[in-house]
Amino acid sequence: MLLMGDEVRRTQQGNNNAYGQDNEISWLDWDLVEKHAGLLRFVRRLIADRLKRDVSRWDPGLNLNQLISQAKIVWHGVKLNQPDWSADSRAIALTMTSLTGRLMFHMMITYTGKS
Repeated sequence: MLLMGDEVRRTQQGNNNAYGQDNEISWLDWDLVEKHAGLLRFVRRLIADRLKRDVSRWDPGLNLNQLISQAKIVWHGVKLNQPDWSADSRAIALTMTSLTGRLMFHMMITYTGKS
């Protein structure tokens, strides 16, 4: 969940309940928009891509179980179409295609063993 200002690294100094304060903690520093323009551009792109999704336009009556059962997911490991489900595996990837085939999303996850 994004709150106002998260898209430009706004902080309330750890205060998650600053809505009732009328001081610097709850104010938005508009200089952050220019300072963190790259992050703002990234968040705008995420929002635009989210609005382009076509799942709900395709069939708004699908519940989550139906959506998952109809999902087009292809699993991969370090090589395409070759997922490694063994206990020693440290990488997994997947490609999801929207129900209409208009959008594709690729995710890669690796475990480094570091915290």
